[in-house]
Amino acid sequence: MLSPNQLSDKPAPSSIGTRGTALYESTLQARLEPDYSGQFVAVHPDTQDYAVASTSADALRALYARHPEGGLMVRRIGSEPEHGLAARLLAGDANARQAQ
Repeated sequence: MLSPNQLSDKPAPSSIGTRGTALYESTLQARLEPDYSGQFVAVHPDTQDYAVASTSADALRALYARHPEGGLMVRRIGSEPEHGLAARLLAGDANARQAQ
């Protein structure tokens, strides 16, 4: 079992996501989007290593094989869908139909 000190040595998931997103936006986006839009990229922010695959699971598996210590994040290459906006649009459309 891990001690509390060992747990605190691991970066928080929010930190991994923030650093991974920053790496994607500053370096990987311009490199990957022209050829891999719609696929997935797994990122290891500590080493700036990454893996591209057609599914998020495959991208994570490929990168985890090289970095079994973890600290990985994954995202779709290209525009991420805005789920909150889609939900608001659908709710607004439903409300408009009820008002008719």
